[in-house]
Amino acid sequence: MIDAEVFFNNVSTYNVSIFPMQIITLVLAVILTYLLFVRPSTIVNKLIKIYLSFTFAWFALMFPFEGVLKIGFGLVHIVIAILFFIDIFTAKIEFKFPETSGKRYFMLFLIFSAFALYPLIEYMSGHLYPKILLFGVAPCPTFIFSLALLIGAVPKVGKIIFILLIFPAIFSGLSVPIMLGVWADLLLLVSGIYG
Repeated sequence: MIDAEVFFNNVSTYNVSIFPMQIITLVLAVILTYLLFVRPSTIVNKLIKIYLSFTFAWFALMFPFEGVLKIGFGLVHIVIAILFFIDIFTAKIEFKFPETSGKRYFMLFLIFSAFALYPLIEYMSGHLYPKILLFGVAPCPTFIFSLALLIGAVPKVGKIIFILLIFPAIFSGLSVPIMLGVWADLLLLVSGIYG
């Protein structure tokens, strides 16, 4: 079982030590998302894959998981990073803005959730900076963003990456709110179930 106090103390130390990486990763993701919607192209797709490959490698190497979680989630994150990197060259995944309105609105909701709603719910739950999971430097909100992009990519989606994102999303979405009081992870559960 994870000790919430130890976990959030580790997150606090991590956030302070990597600042301003939180701002850099968020700004880059917002720019790439904007480009995907207004100027979708092969180059934008490659840039998003580079971004996702970097962030998942970052989680594997830098995020303060401990013990078995460090090994398990570290392996999952490094495999996802490698698969996104390989897809820069194989182009099996094609990120795009969905044509159907329901899917489009849900994708936008998930992206908004990752960027803004997730930290807002954390803040309202009493998790203040630096004891907060932030987009781009913490897995949970970034998983939501990644699943949103992959939902838009269907049918040209990397099935292995999709599966590697869905199972931790559902697991974390069910367990983290209860064990750590991160109620924003219910958004992760929603994205995992929808995926």
